[in-house]
Amino acid sequence: MTAHAALRVDAHQVRRLPFPSCPECHAVLIAAAASAHVSEHDVRHAWLCEDCGHAFTTTVRLSFREPRRSEPALS
Repeated sequence: MTAHAALRVDAHQVRRLPFPSCPECHAVLIAAAASAHVSEHDVRHAWLCEDCGHAFTTTVRLSFREPRRSEPALS
């Protein structure tokens, strides 16, 4: 079984985000032990597996898009 988190992108779209797993014992990890915004576009997460004690990091690359323009109001 694969665990996923859901992120609502807008009113009509839900994006599924898989939880990471430990590279040593493959246990599913729910929350990072620590997170740091390391650059304008990067967030680094430090993970610690509670099952086997393995520690590792992952980096998430953030991308920003221009917000959608609103539909013009109907008169």
